[in-house]
Amino acid sequence: MKTLESLQNGLYHAAKTDEQRRFYSLHDKVCRLDVLRAAWKAVAGNDGAPGVDGETIEDIENRGVDQFLTEIQQQLRMKTYRIPKVKRVFIPKGDGKLRPLGIPTIRDRVVQQAVKSIIEPIFEADFKDCSFGYRPGRSAMQASEKIRHLLNLGYTNIVDMDIKGFFDHIDHEKMVFSVMKRITDPYVIKLIREWLRAGIVFQGNTSYPEQGTPQGGVISPLLANIYLNELDSLWTRRGMESPLKHSAHLVRYADDLLALTNKDPQAVAETLERIISLLGLEPNREKSSVITAEDGFDFLGFHFIRKVSHVSGKPVTKVYPSAGSMRKFREKVKALTSIHLTHIKSMNTLIDELNSLIRGWTNYFNHTNASKQYSTLHMFVEWKVSKFYSHQHKIPRVSWKGDTKSVARKTGLMKMTGRISYPGRMPRGEAHRKAVFGKTDRTV
Repeated sequence: MKTLESLQNGLYHAAKTDEQRRFYSLHDKVCRLDVLRAAWKAVAGNDGAPGVDGETIEDIENRGVDQFLTEIQQQLRMKTYRIPKVKRVFIPKGDGKLRPLGIPTIRDRVVQQAVKSIIEPIFEADFKDCSFGYRPGRSAMQASEKIRHLLNLGYTNIVDMDIKGFFDHIDHEKMVFSVMKRITDPYVIKLIREWLRAGIVFQGNTSYPEQGTPQGGVISPLLANIYLNELDSLWTRRGMESPLKHSAHLVRYADDLLALTNKDPQAVAETLERIISLLGLEPNREKSSVITAEDGFDFLGFHFIRKVSHVSGKPVTKVYPSAGSMRKFREKVKALTSIHLTHIKSMNTLIDELNSLIRGWTNYFNHTNASKQYSTLHMFVEWKVSKFYSHQHKIPRVSWKGDTKSVARKTGLMKMTGRISYPGRMPRGEAHRKAVFGKTDRTV
């Protein structure tokens, strides 16, 4: 039996070789124990909250993972697996509103992950280079570097387009139709239909959605990309990048859209709105805008701006952490260093938490021109650590200029550096396939 990696590679190559090919026999591949084991490993690694059944990762491990996976395998083989309801929770968004999340059971997450691991390589063969969100081998950093590159080429008129309630308004039949352009296995299609229609439990009440896909499901980001690949395809078929037409380049991260052009941005915005409407979706005009790079704009937590270099006297593109990203970072630091936690949190625990936060934040922004922002934020972190330390040890509060750096050095706080590290050239075509799915294996 081929490994999961070689299976994925074979599916990818088969789809890439024949753009019209449909895959009918995938059920047996989803049922494979090695596929389910890999799915379990991915789900357990995320250590998420339990669903409506209350079953936790620890509960499954105590009972036995092998038994758990064998039960799932048997249910899938006999086609007796039933999609459970989804638990609805709300998390705060950056604008103060609440974002609804659907939390499937851990068992269902494993099944979703297994199906995703089989069908994702097939759709990866179709996805366009303008798509960066929730794809293997793609990242927000690469999207930001693509934008920087386009700005440097002179595409400085920007259309920032938002789709109104995208995850809540996906048409189920159009979604399934998009999937069936490649997947015709009846059982896999049945599972996808049932995931889209799964009951949502909130405060004891159950509702059954007629449209949309719940954010929080393992397979939801892939389904969103499949749906929005129709947008990317329409954009390409209309020749939007042609210099003879709009000379506009699309950068998409899930449902966040940016179009860059060196011609009339208003015409590009109107075309993009029409394409979105063709998908049964609605542009959010309140959150959409047409701007120029000289004014600066935010995207994916980055701030982009074209300005004149003090060295060369020529326009250059600068990329920084956005004001919103810096605000969120400070808020997280404040929450971790609250003086109300000094009696229950050790200094070692606090430093471990802060170092983890700093490591993740700097990894995300290290390819930007962020040295000044890093310096400002690090002074803030040092000050908050010093306040926590002085309160915990009941000593006079340290001064901003005096002892903050000394306390930080004593505790092992990580230094935020302004080193710029570029993410490197983005793999394309066959190189992208090798980066994602490993060695070449052309058989399915």
